[in-house]
Amino acid sequence: MKSIISNLKHIDSSINRVCNNGLKFCFVLSLIATFILSTYLSIHNPNLFYIGISILKSALFFMVFFIICTIATDTIKKDSN
Repeated sequence: MKSIISNLKHIDSSINRVCNNGLKFCFVLSLIATFILSTYLSIHNPNLFYIGISILKSALFFMVFFIICTIATDTIKKDSN
């Protein structure tokens, strides 16, 4: 765990910028999913529930994907030099 945190602190700025933009996008998707799920509480339409859960799962998956790809890309870039 400590090695992952230390790797995240020493990432190249261009790679870090892409990761931050991706995480912001995923956070917005999570907010949209939360809004849809809160709408489901008042309307009780099962389709809203499934759409909200699907968007939330996708956003969380993409968050993890961006972090893993950031670490992998930075490691490959450092090893190639």
